[in-house]
Amino acid sequence: MQIVKSREYFPVRSYRDLREMLHQSVELFPGEPAFRFRTSIDAPLQTRTYLEFQGEVDALGTALASLGLAGRRVAVIGENCYEWCLAHVAVTNGLGVSVPLDRLLPDTEILSLLERGEASAVVYAPAFHKVMKSAAGRLPRIEHFICMNASKAEPDADDARFLDLPALLDRGAALLGTGDRAYLDAPIDPDAMVSLLFTSGTTSASKAVMLCHRNFVADIRGICSMLELRPGHRLLSVLPLHHTFENTCGLLTSLGIGGCVYECDGLRYIQKNLQEFGISLLIGVPVLFENFYAKVQDTLKKTGKTRTVKIAIRVSNVLRFFGIDLRRKLFKQIHEGFGGRLTIGICGAAPIDPAIIRFFADVGFLIYQGYGLTETAPVVTGCNSRIFRPGSVGQPVGGVDIAIDTDIRGGTGEILVRGPIVMLGYYGDEQATADALHDGWFRTGDIGHVDSKDRLFVTGRLKSMIVLPNGKKVFPEEVEQLIDGVSAFVKESLVWGAKRKDGEVDICARFVLDKDKLLETLGGKLDEFEIRKTLERLVKEINARMPSFKSVRYFVFGFDEMIKTTTLKIKRSVEIARVQAALDAAALPIREFAGRNIDPLLAPATA
Repeated sequence: MQIVKSREYFPVRSYRDLREMLHQSVELFPGEPAFRFRTSIDAPLQTRTYLEFQGEVDALGTALASLGLAGRRVAVIGENCYEWCLAHVAVTNGLGVSVPLDRLLPDTEILSLLERGEASAVVYAPAFHKVMKSAAGRLPRIEHFICMNASKAEPDADDARFLDLPALLDRGAALLGTGDRAYLDAPIDPDAMVSLLFTSGTTSASKAVMLCHRNFVADIRGICSMLELRPGHRLLSVLPLHHTFENTCGLLTSLGIGGCVYECDGLRYIQKNLQEFGISLLIGVPVLFENFYAKVQDTLKKTGKTRTVKIAIRVSNVLRFFGIDLRRKLFKQIHEGFGGRLTIGICGAAPIDPAIIRFFADVGFLIYQGYGLTETAPVVTGCNSRIFRPGSVGQPVGGVDIAIDTDIRGGTGEILVRGPIVMLGYYGDEQATADALHDGWFRTGDIGHVDSKDRLFVTGRLKSMIVLPNGKKVFPEEVEQLIDGVSAFVKESLVWGAKRKDGEVDICARFVLDKDKLLETLGGKLDEFEIRKTLERLVKEINARMPSFKSVRYFVFGFDEMIKTTTLKIKRSVEIARVQAALDAAALPIREFAGRNIDPLLAPATA
């Protein structure tokens, strides 16, 4: 086993929990803006200073405690907004356990996760009012439904369980005025669960990760020891807050350093917001930076400046060798296109083309890659200006050790993680927890290697996870389980990701059909056209039950069983290779062969 220990490049403050971290920031930066946001696209910007935010956190927390929610679980769902941040911080800073949910999930899955998460209350955006009405009738455990802005939702005067967040703020402020300190003085156990996060949204196969204050504050401090993040940084919140990448690296780390979170007006407004707000720090997935790169290259091509910029880069790199950095002057127009203040990008969730990182570094904008998982709160490793290597995800953040499960120096193996960022376990799944945690190490399921400078390179997945260009992850087993549970005439299924030349990934499926049951379905006749139409309806039904990014795009079918292990598990890699070899031999991409019988093209099942 190769063990790599962390290095702390920058000094950081010490705090034992998220509440203490926020209190320190309020003392240090009371009048500085913590949040800037709009209530609608045409509304003026609102500001909450650190002192004002602390006041609203205390008011909401006090109101929630008065509802009997102390020590209980509160789900939060909605688009990124100030109210989402306020609710999440209020719950985690002394009330109970926050359960962030993915707003893109189908209604049925939201209801399922509310039940699995054992939520006693839900704070929700107005767009989710209908599904909350459904939850009120089906989930008696949930005692309170708190709308972030009830004026934008259907009134519920007949149901006392439905409340308005602004009204709760007033209630909490009044209680504080009478001396109520139940929330303010609530003890915090740094090692008790404070957030329950579902790693994947569809079916019961999703895992519920238990994280505590110790996990979060250790990761925030680790990030700050890796990157020089100064007070006043302006962060544009783009990625969904229910995910730990945005939640920890964006929201919580910004509050820890005295930064300001600007809520993005929407994906179509990202570049406009960068310019309008003078953003200095951006956290994103590869597709975001790839889009920036494509726009810059397109502009250079249209203006005939591609060659000029290439020459300027060569000159700049020579000057930098001698300690002269003129990038922000030489490439001023490029910088102005992103607001003029953008200096740091943090990229994670999926690999990014090193050429894109090199280009932006050459013009003066550093994109630091990192690596992490929900189970590690999430950041495990990261790059900085001293360990900047495109393609690498850097070194362990402060307080964290990583290991490569191989005795060969520089060899490839499973990535293991040890330190205070590692989760408490998977809620309600002792076996999965035992499988993941061994002798103080968390087994990530990812494979990689480290170079001579202890920089980590992630080279693949031990399992079959499909990573889309936008960073979304698709677990084939989940989709297969749904397929097998929906249709009686599908005996088995295989799902995989087929990468196109443009870099996009199509989710594909192969169905092995039961002839007898299919004959019953089709009225006694196996007609290929009717089989295709029947499977198209099945795929449509399956896709309706999943987030859109998991949708099956292309499918093939057959009647011959797939190759299996002795424990009757499909040999996934073998079967995917068989399908691809058959398509290659026929000189047909999956999109042109989709909907047809693949059996006649497949090589004999001898693997």
